[in-house]
Amino acid sequence: MPKGRRRAVVGYAALTLLGVTATAAAVSMSIASLDLSGNAVEVRFAECHQESVKGGTKTVCSGPVQHTTHARTASVTYKGHVGETVRAAPTLWGSYEPVKTDFVSWGIWILVPVLPLFGTAGAGALTVREFRRARQPAAADEAS
Repeated sequence: MPKGRRRAVVGYAALTLLGVTATAAAVSMSIASLDLSGNAVEVRFAECHQESVKGGTKTVCSGPVQHTTHARTASVTYKGHVGETVRAAPTLWGSYEPVKTDFVSWGIWILVPVLPLFGTAGAGALTVREFRRARQPAAADEAS
């Protein structure tokens, strides 16, 4: 396999793996935002504060989870106020995401995983193409 073809195969394979990761993260966020798993809890905010992030600030509110047998606190990135109760669903990485219920949010969160999925499919197709191209000269040399 020529060195340039090997680099192309490795590069496209790496892009495919990154695409799979991005698609999995997008699907996970969609499931949490729409509460498709059914794990949403109600959080009554006890405190809200601003946090500096790159490019601006975000509001983070936290408070006790309502209607549970054991006490736990949930932190939600949400522009709320003290005393407000919000439904939030846990994400895979331990944070909580406010549940979206309006039609536009449903449409957006259903379509969010589609873009990285298309990119992953494209990178996978390029990986297969380059791998086949790299194998063709070797097969032609063996036949002669």
